[in-house]
Amino acid sequence: MSRLTCLNRACVFAGLAWLMTGAAAVQGAGRDALQGTEPATRPATGPGTGRTVWDGMYTKQQTERGRTEYMQACASCHADDLRGKGTAPSLVGEDFAFLWDGMSVGDLFLRTRTLMPSDRPNSLPAQTYSDIVAFILQSNTFPAGEKEMGTDLDVLRQVLITTKRPER
Repeated sequence: MSRLTCLNRACVFAGLAWLMTGAAAVQGAGRDALQGTEPATRPATGPGTGRTVWDGMYTKQQTERGRTEYMQACASCHADDLRGKGTAPSLVGEDFAFLWDGMSVGDLFLRTRTLMPSDRPNSLPAQTYSDIVAFILQSNTFPAGEKEMGTDLDVLRQVLITTKRPER
């Protein structure tokens, strides 16, 4: 990889990190009050839950809806294959792992809901955001389960995004 490519990638990741933390923190207090939620400062897994995305927290039917909704609301920036375009980050693979490993599904859901689509944040029904997040998780090869992922932020914050399957 050339030095210029490495530098460009580093700049993109630095910008994304700023967007994901700094900008959200600056606007977080007002937005969270408006949304009736707290900033995402709680640990990703609750006491004794130990749940992860490997436990199957969405259904295949939900990801089918999520794919349709993603194509309508997200693909223009994040691309049909979720690999990102321009300044929009990839939502799959190493880029997703870099941004979200160690965070909770609640963090992903909340940031998606409050910041996306970038031209009209929080404009979709909560269940639509949940379906899109389910599609993103499925696209990252996390397994489906028997129950649909809901929209309860407290429940979603109890589920850790981890790129390595936990040993049980």
